[in-house]
Amino acid sequence: MNKNKRLLSGFMTVMLAVLFLFPGLASAHAYIVESNPAENGTLQKSPAKIDIRFNEPLQKAFHAIKVTDSTGKTVNTSESRFPDGENSVLEADLQPDLPNGVYAVQWKAVSADGHPIEGTYSFQIGEGGGSGASGSETVVSAGWPGADLIVNRWLIYVSLAFLAGIYFYQLYLLPAGAGSRPSWSARSLRLMWIGIAVFALSFLASLPLQTGIDAGVGWSGVASDPSLLLKMLRITSFGEVWLVQLLLLVILVALAYALPKIKDKDHAYMAGTVSFLLVMVLLLAKAFIGHPAASSQKALGITMDFLHLGAASLWLGSLLAFAALLPKEASLKAETEERRKGYFAVIRRFSLWGTVFVVLILISGIYGSLQNVPTWYSLFHTPYGTVLYGKCALLLIMLACALWNFLTGKEAKKTLGPGVWLELAAGVAALALAAALTNMPTAMSSPGPLDVKQTLENKTVVALHITPNVTGVNDFEVRIQDGKGQPVQGIQQVKLTLTHLDMDMGKYEIVMPGGKPEGFKAKDLITMAGKWNVRVHVLTDKLDTWDTDIVIHVGNH
Repeated sequence: MNKNKRLLSGFMTVMLAVLFLFPGLASAHAYIVESNPAENGTLQKSPAKIDIRFNEPLQKAFHAIKVTDSTGKTVNTSESRFPDGENSVLEADLQPDLPNGVYAVQWKAVSADGHPIEGTYSFQIGEGGGSGASGSETVVSAGWPGADLIVNRWLIYVSLAFLAGIYFYQLYLLPAGAGSRPSWSARSLRLMWIGIAVFALSFLASLPLQTGIDAGVGWSGVASDPSLLLKMLRITSFGEVWLVQLLLLVILVALAYALPKIKDKDHAYMAGTVSFLLVMVLLLAKAFIGHPAASSQKALGITMDFLHLGAASLWLGSLLAFAALLPKEASLKAETEERRKGYFAVIRRFSLWGTVFVVLILISGIYGSLQNVPTWYSLFHTPYGTVLYGKCALLLIMLACALWNFLTGKEAKKTLGPGVWLELAAGVAALALAAALTNMPTAMSSPGPLDVKQTLENKTVVALHITPNVTGVNDFEVRIQDGKGQPVQGIQQVKLTLTHLDMDMGKYEIVMPGGKPEGFKAKDLITMAGKWNVRVHVLTDKLDTWDTDIVIHVGNH
């Protein structure tokens, strides 16, 4: 193995290791950061309205607030609405002079990434109505999305991947073997039209499908109330992106119709190039209606998502071209030896592009995992993490097949065999998992129990354990050990100061006095999901103080 091959192999190994070893840094999906009346709060007089503030903008459609008393009677007098100039606050008016008692608030909305969310919480008016403090609950469309959504997204991804690969093969790979810009063969045109037809049908079906999901009414509800489609198109980001995609699809169909009629090869090449760019823009549009749309660094998230899907699509689509088009490529010379040279020239040319695609997939995949998977626990104990793990396994299969095909192509002795079909099948399966991931709650909602250690300058080790590490009541434990792993004696008190890093919520403290048999333990409340800073303050019997900061990620279930 030469130096360049060793460097490439080493780089890919490191990138894959990082993908598994460092998965997670940000939150996903909207959640409540403040409400008035407050969650589980007690008021002395009846409020005029209720308002709920979320950590990110919401879609301005398919939202609702319903407030009921202890008998189940609805007490709000208006539908939910956005205050003027706000896109992350929902409010609704309440009946005046509500009697003392416990009231339940049910809300639903669609977060910026297009996922429906809903939840409940309680508040109380007066002191004599008993406690309604059962905690708040936010529910994102949990676990696996519906089979119809997965199949629809998968068909969109596969059809766009195959279209991208067919155009890429025709425009940028064949000239290396044919020596000039070849005409489109009947087989290539037929595959192109199949790809366009599959994309068009699945794309058109995506509007009523997503509308039914966001409105909570399903296919039948959309069929009985078509006005929901207009609402989806007018005031949601999905609708805006869908309309842009529709225009691009119309242009793509017109170019596909004109392509075989264009006699001038340069003009045909230009029409093919424009068609290829349209397909890539259609892939880019997918990033505007998924998890990247709700990320804190939206531009970077969308860019990385596009690079990931675009590179994977070109890789997969080119495999289809090699399997279905290259063996009988009409533009290659008829003479056996010249045809063989042209065949392997195309493969060698793709091997250079394939390396670029793999690097882009790995870099963007690592970025995506860092955004959506916070811990090892969440990688192996959440549906999102499990699907991501499966997708990575398929990627490894594709890389192994690609290496085999690369070596075969370099030897230029025999044509690509079953390996290219296995690589293609693994890629198609990976796109099915990608389709599921786009509409699944990310693993950020379930980071799992926390166990973090920090070593201080004096070599003392402070270990913080929080379980279950979700909003609500949690068990806190602090262990303080010396450099040899033995408990440090003479600790008078440990104090935890929690500060939310995404919202200004003030600070609250948890004090753990020393001298207790159970050690430094406490049971206390974490009020919100997201990123928190925990300052651990240790006070010794000699009045020495040790401090360290630990950043944690808290789940919402």
